[in-house]
Amino acid sequence: MHFFTCCALLLVVVTLPTCFVQAGLIKDQCMAAAGITAQDVANRHETDDPGHSVKCFFRCFLENIGIIADNQIIPGAFDRVLGHIVTAEAVERMEATCNIIKSETTYDESCEFAWQISECYEGVRLSDVNKGQRTRNHRG
Repeated sequence: MHFFTCCALLLVVVTLPTCFVQAGLIKDQCMAAAGITAQDVANRHETDDPGHSVKCFFRCFLENIGIIADNQIIPGAFDRVLGHIVTAEAVERMEATCNIIKSETTYDESCEFAWQISECYEGVRLSDVNKGQRTRNHRG
């Protein structure tokens, strides 16, 4: 993910007064389960393939914050997680673009699927940050 997107995702899930307040703990648990460090996550774009462990970290994290389940994106998940800080247009664009990504049912494929989803969510741009009030009611 771009630095902004990663920070925005982690910031939102850490600071929202919802079930996502434990995202810091989830991140730490998922790094431990994948056997990686925060530096491994930060360095993920230094090669063409960040490695299976980094991809599986994203599977664990995205599952536990409610973005994916059963190798599928949960409908409306992007809006629930990032909808508070990005424009409605960004939510619609991310859902239209990323929700078409599909996965096989194997564990290895689920890690690749999560990696592809995290890569897709990098499409959030700085211009997508909501600078005012939302133009639609947020369903949360």
